[in-house]
Amino acid sequence: MLASITGNTKILGVIADPVSQARTPAMANTLLDERGLLGAFVMLPMQVSAEDFPAFFTGLRALKNFGGAVVSMPHKIITASLVDELTPEARLVGAVNVVRRNSDGRLIGTMLDGEGFVAGLAGAGYSVKGAHVLLVGAGGAASAIAFALAKNGCVSLSIQNRAPERARGLLERVTHVYPQVEGTTEIHATSHYDIAINGTSLGMKPNDDLPISKSLIARCDLIAECVIAPEMTPLLQEASDQGKVVHTGVPMLAAQMNLMLAFMGAE
Repeated sequence: MLASITGNTKILGVIADPVSQARTPAMANTLLDERGLLGAFVMLPMQVSAEDFPAFFTGLRALKNFGGAVVSMPHKIITASLVDELTPEARLVGAVNVVRRNSDGRLIGTMLDGEGFVAGLAGAGYSVKGAHVLLVGAGGAASAIAFALAKNGCVSLSIQNRAPERARGLLERVTHVYPQVEGTTEIHATSHYDIAINGTSLGMKPNDDLPISKSLIARCDLIAECVIAPEMTPLLQEASDQGKVVHTGVPMLAAQMNLMLAFMGAE
């Protein structure tokens, strides 16, 4: 399909660091091809460090055939401060995972991680309604998931993070909007969770620590990931070894893909 790439092709990106593990370009370009849109649009991986990201983002404004980008770790929170406009979802979460370039050059950011995660769970037959949930992480993806869990009816939400003040801050924001949710940053020896979610990047590297301890995994029914590659992270492997139900990060991305392309104008 290389012959379909012309001077009129709109460039879409997936921006991350690292980006070599990203499945988004292959999934997006396959969908574009199936819809007869590959050539009108093409998605490319873009590896940009956190240090260089603000300057890179400024440069995107000068790229006239830039259509939009999927924004991944570690850039989701900073992107919210760099775009010209946020959708209500992105404003609530304080992070962005998709950017669209309008015809007037304005960059618009939205956040689809939360609803994508819940939709991925639902597609596998799991509901968050009425669930007691443990969420590890307080960054962009975790924040989006926290709001989506509350919106979709979880009963209680315990948030853990290496920086406890960030966990408390996120929890305060969520419970302010959804006061019916019982929120805590405490884990007790008798705590049990229907669903435990890794909303951090831990697991992308083989020597990463487990984001959830082995003893705590034993007190959870379903262990879910946001990390997409490797698909079977050490956390999921440990949970599987303990006989727990596991849910990989791939369904979250798959559930978002149509929404992402639509937001960037590739319909």
